[in-house]
Amino acid sequence: MYVQVAVARPLGGELTYAVPPSAGEVGLGHVVMVPLGSTGETGYVVATSTTTDFDPARIKPISRVLDPVPAFDDRQLAFFRWVADYYLAPLGMVIHTALPSGIRARTMRVVHAAEEGVFAMSRKEVDGALGVVLREIVSRPGLTRRGLERRLAEELEATEVRKALDALARRSFVVWDDKEVGEVRGKVRTVVLVQEPETEPRGSRMRSVLDVLRRAGGPVDLPPLLEAEGPSARDALNRLEALGLVAYGEREDRDVLLDAPALGSSEPPPLNADQRAALEVLCAEEATGPHLLFGVTGSGKTEVFLGAAQAVLERGKQVLVLVPEIGLTPQLVGRFRARFGDAIAVLHSGLTGGERLAQWRRIRAGEASVAIGARSALFAPFRRLGLLVVDEEHDDSYKQDEGVAYHARDLAVKLGSLAGCPVVLASATPSLESWYNALQGRYRLLRLPRRATARPVPRIELVDVTDLPEVDGEHPLLAPVVEQALRDTFRRGGQAIVLYNRRGYATHVQCTACGATWECPNCAVSMTLHRGVRRVCCHYCGLELPYTGACPVCRSTELDEGGRGTERIEDQLQALFPDVAVGRMDADTTSRRGSHQEILDAFRAGKTQMLVGTQIVAKGHDFPGVHTAVVVSADRGFRMPDFRAAERTAALVLQVAGRAGRGDVAGRVLVQTWKPDHYVLTHLHDLERFYEVELRLRATLRYPPFSRLVLVRFEGVDRSGVLRQAEELARELRKRARGAAGVAILGPAPAALPRLVGRWRFQLVIRGEDVRGLRAYLRDVRSLLERAGRKGVRVAHDVDPRHLM
Repeated sequence: MYVQVAVARPLGGELTYAVPPSAGEVGLGHVVMVPLGSTGETGYVVATSTTTDFDPARIKPISRVLDPVPAFDDRQLAFFRWVADYYLAPLGMVIHTALPSGIRARTMRVVHAAEEGVFAMSRKEVDGALGVVLREIVSRPGLTRRGLERRLAEELEATEVRKALDALARRSFVVWDDKEVGEVRGKVRTVVLVQEPETEPRGSRMRSVLDVLRRAGGPVDLPPLLEAEGPSARDALNRLEALGLVAYGEREDRDVLLDAPALGSSEPPPLNADQRAALEVLCAEEATGPHLLFGVTGSGKTEVFLGAAQAVLERGKQVLVLVPEIGLTPQLVGRFRARFGDAIAVLHSGLTGGERLAQWRRIRAGEASVAIGARSALFAPFRRLGLLVVDEEHDDSYKQDEGVAYHARDLAVKLGSLAGCPVVLASATPSLESWYNALQGRYRLLRLPRRATARPVPRIELVDVTDLPEVDGEHPLLAPVVEQALRDTFRRGGQAIVLYNRRGYATHVQCTACGATWECPNCAVSMTLHRGVRRVCCHYCGLELPYTGACPVCRSTELDEGGRGTERIEDQLQALFPDVAVGRMDADTTSRRGSHQEILDAFRAGKTQMLVGTQIVAKGHDFPGVHTAVVVSADRGFRMPDFRAAERTAALVLQVAGRAGRGDVAGRVLVQTWKPDHYVLTHLHDLERFYEVELRLRATLRYPPFSRLVLVRFEGVDRSGVLRQAEELARELRKRARGAAGVAILGPAPAALPRLVGRWRFQLVIRGEDVRGLRAYLRDVRSLLERAGRKGVRVAHDVDPRHLM
């Protein structure tokens, strides 16, 4: 017997292997270990046969079966094949993405850049193959050796990668770790400050670690601390332990979402007429296809999901609910658990391989009738899918950027079609593509135009900050009307959310004596000051440098810390409102496991009255105590060089506005801007009118939804070589496009961020105005795109990109 095996490598097709008698029964969907080259590889059986066109003597046997139960069936395989065809991805990579990591090998060695390695790269001390490998490790930490070989296949031979890794390890530029895959959580190591030092340590890393432990005020999980502070933090902690200043410990570890408590009543509340009408459509026996549930914030969309889910479960079918962020999952899990008990599986990236595999197997065995999770939950092994919900369908988090660059919302529509079940795309601010599909009749439009409570959606007040007088030579953070609104809120005992979509303390630092700036040498962008940890950081390549408060060139202490981030805004708000407890929620404060939920719980319990943060504070949270929402600056959003900038800005402002006024007090929303006449802001009170304006602009420029795009990006160290390769591919693509109606090749041109992690970046765009014509063209040029990379130049493509940055 022979099997066709797909592996997670960029190969042109499947590989043929023999099945030895010792392997037992092997069929479609089995996960197997197979020999490939000089190593072993996890593979996925996609077909079986009793004959082969190859010489049987030359066919290698599979090594072993990793899971006796097939991981997928023929219907799921059809879905995987569709994904592979649409996104121009190898079938093995799609299956690899879809299945939980715990079903594969149990441990793997992964490599990270040491701090000295990052510094060496910034100082250009490594070049050639060592430079190529080190840049990849810095930009993609946690890769295995084989993963590095795969990612660098277009630039280096596998032997060159191995030699470079050995050389980098000898120079202590990289470190290797054993990463457990598929093991259930047991204990987590912690560290706690037990005694203050008599004098501050001289080492900057020791001081930084001490600051973190002081702020925590108790035990801190060791893994996220090491991840945040860098590899040298382990040595710093060991030295502090030797001095008797810190102590290590352990705690039981289990993902909080698996035990999320029930939230709300087990009985459905009374629904209003709009909710009942939407529910009636979704509960109909003949209901199928995509439905756009367009409801204002607070309109009770979740109750519609719950009612539809109950009807589906009563018919013996299963329900899948997708959410864009892990942070939204606890609330939704609690609501579903209150209604349906423990027959709920949770799937998200925060689970260990073992936990995720256990949840995945519960679904496969039919033990879980409801699954809730982020985008990868789309691939859960349902046998009787009866309802698929995509909550906050407009959110860009549904798009995966690495590996197979799929969009979970779009795949949900396809999966619902294959399963013959209704798909609910829900949002208060639908994506322009979904809105257009509803207008064209491809999606059924269900409206929830008013809130489920008596309070209306608060009206947005635009605050022009153009002519505000400077205070101490600086533009004030808040206009007087905004500051007064917050004071009124706190005096009444209310809470407030303040949005500013950039983290850090200062966006750039410049010496006023000599003019020197902190600029990332790898990415040619300003480094962001994070004052709390006394570091300047590049948010693109991860380079971190100590910040002493003195210029590294002339040693002057006259430094201009310009621009704002959420850390600085938190400090300024605390100075304005010293009696108000302020919390901050951004990527810096939520890096530790469980910290996301701790911040939300503190705000929900009233321990903090004001929550300042990036866009994460706007996503689907329900806080009845929030009276006021403030957007510090709306302008940053629509000034981004991307065709979706206006749409994203409108959605973000309306989403944060929806957090206010959900309780007994009417909400107030204030949006500060330098451009109050911008069309995004003038149409915030009428979203459908904004869509009309934006659709006209998109139609004129032939941007989606009036076309489909494929972004092709070129990266490499040699700028001229990268540009030359981009121009060569563009010429060939244009030549083949001559007979393809409606297909145009735009570019190549420098990317908006032309240099990242030491690599120059160029891009071109394939635009197709006819979907079928574009698909036929892409099939014709697929092999050309797959072979476009060459030594020193990496080429990647993204079908239906969410941005062109």
